[in-house]
Amino acid sequence: MQLAVPGRNAEVCVVPKHLVDAGYSDEDTKTEAQLCDIDVNLNSAVCPKLNSTNPGLDMYSLPQGSTPQQVQASRCKISGLKKIAKYKLSTSCSYTPSILGYYHLSRALGGIANVPPSVLRTFDLKNHIALGRAALAETAPNALIHQTWAALMAQLTAGSAASRRDLLLTDDFSQSYGALSVNPSGESFYTEFFNGGANNVARAINFRDKNPIVAMLARNVDLGTLVGQSFTFENVQKMVQLRDAANLIVIDTLMNQQDRFGNIHYVETYYYRDPNDLNPDGSARLKSSRKLTPDAVSKVGAVQVKEMMLKDNDCGVAKQNIARQAGLIDRIAHIDPDVYQRVLRLDATADSPQVRDFFLQEVVFTSTDYASFRSNLKDVATKLHQGCTQGRVRPDLDLQSHFSGRPLKPRSCDLQDAGPKP
Repeated sequence: MQLAVPGRNAEVCVVPKHLVDAGYSDEDTKTEAQLCDIDVNLNSAVCPKLNSTNPGLDMYSLPQGSTPQQVQASRCKISGLKKIAKYKLSTSCSYTPSILGYYHLSRALGGIANVPPSVLRTFDLKNHIALGRAALAETAPNALIHQTWAALMAQLTAGSAASRRDLLLTDDFSQSYGALSVNPSGESFYTEFFNGGANNVARAINFRDKNPIVAMLARNVDLGTLVGQSFTFENVQKMVQLRDAANLIVIDTLMNQQDRFGNIHYVETYYYRDPNDLNPDGSARLKSSRKLTPDAVSKVGAVQVKEMMLKDNDCGVAKQNIARQAGLIDRIAHIDPDVYQRVLRLDATADSPQVRDFFLQEVVFTSTDYASFRSNLKDVATKLHQGCTQGRVRPDLDLQSHFSGRPLKPRSCDLQDAGPKP
């Protein structure tokens, strides 16, 4: 999609193609289109990010009666503003292919981890430089965000002479490019997934060795001895946390995540069994929703639990693989059977032109990026499959089956003929 810029080349937003058999939702497709509808000259406003460490751009919806120019002149301090998206580039720790890759890999693994949708976007270079100058003027020189903005500005103003031009600028050097992602709301820092540490490696090791959820995940025992099958808050929360911990380890190992611990969030989510929607075995279908009325909660006996959200995914792919370095994958003794099957299926198809080209074209991986991802995928798939066949990994973190009231059936370790349903 093209977004007009007065007097200069139109900016471009790319609604991505979807990976075949991945678990994209209708809401994902709708959100991608909404992201590409964001036009900072017509229906939204943009201001430089002045907090934390990343020199990104924040996009806001317009309060009624306001224009983009009015909001931007106020430095986005007008009452009623709502941040709707954030634009990040390959600078500081950020890497555009990591942001895009996490979204699509999340869906390839069945929609795990509540990763927000992202699209590929360009931004007029002259306007970007003007926003960068404003950011430098409004931040203290000794602040880290000032320093990261200064580093980015050195690249943007160098244009065709920039040392990182291929990672930051379009071929004609008239625009920057990066990932535009949804700005989620309602999330909170997930303290139960953080065990401290002086640096990224220490934090990963502390998570591996000191986290009670990981300790439970690593116990090679029947799941029923860890989590009861009665549908209670405590049991549902344990199952969701075990599943989230395994999913976190898998996706971060695949994506060379360098800066995860301290960047894990959660959203409150209701789980309930719908008596009006039955499975073939006669059990009520398990469902989840972020929003239920008090009457609905009472009627269906819903429980509200913490569900992991990975929203900060920019420091990966071409980075230090902290999860692999800490050997987190070896702590998985239980995993969601659908995620397990999807890992095996992705590994079985990863050398096909269809899958490889998807990551190179839609997710803008370099060939080196994809070779690294492919190596990680082979390692994870092999370890999980060997662990399963040897009885050390159990594909049993299936909430539907666990709380069905029916005897739990053993799951196959081998790749099934029929692909997992999105």
